[in-house]
Amino acid sequence: MGLEYVDIFYHHRPDPQTPLMETMRALDHLVRQGKALYVGISNYPLAQAREAVKILNDLGTPCIIHQPRYSMFERGVEEGLLDFLQTEGIGSIAFSPLAGGQLTDRYLNGIPADSRAASSSRFLQPEQLTPARLEKNSSA
Repeated sequence: MGLEYVDIFYHHRPDPQTPLMETMRALDHLVRQGKALYVGISNYPLAQAREAVKILNDLGTPCIIHQPRYSMFERGVEEGLLDFLQTEGIGSIAFSPLAGGQLTDRYLNGIPADSRAASSSRFLQPEQLTPARLEKNSSA
C-alpha cells in the first residue's frame, strides 16, 4: 500500500487458536511502533469484546471502534453489545448491513452466476437463499 501507517487497524475476528492477550498485545505493539494510530475489533461477541477492551485499556491502547455483523437479519448486537460499546465510548459501524446482498434485489430471481452465493464463499451459500427468505426480503 505504500503507507507508513494506517489510521485504524482492525482485528477482523477472534482467533480461537490464539490467546486473546496475545492478539491484543500485537495490536498495542502496532500502535506503539507507529504503524497504526488506533485499533478496532470486528465480529467480536459481547464477552470477548469486554475482555479485549479491558486488555487494551490496561495496555494503554484503547479500542476506538467495533465492527459487528448487523442487519435486519442479524440483530444479536442489540442483546448487550451496543449498550456495552456506548458505555465504553467505543464507536460502532455495521459489518454486512445488507446481509451479504440478501437485502438487495440481486437474488430475487435466483442466484446469479457471478455472485458470492454461486461461489464456494463461506459467507453466503445457496441454501441460505430459500424461497421463503427471498420472499421475506422482497417485502422488507
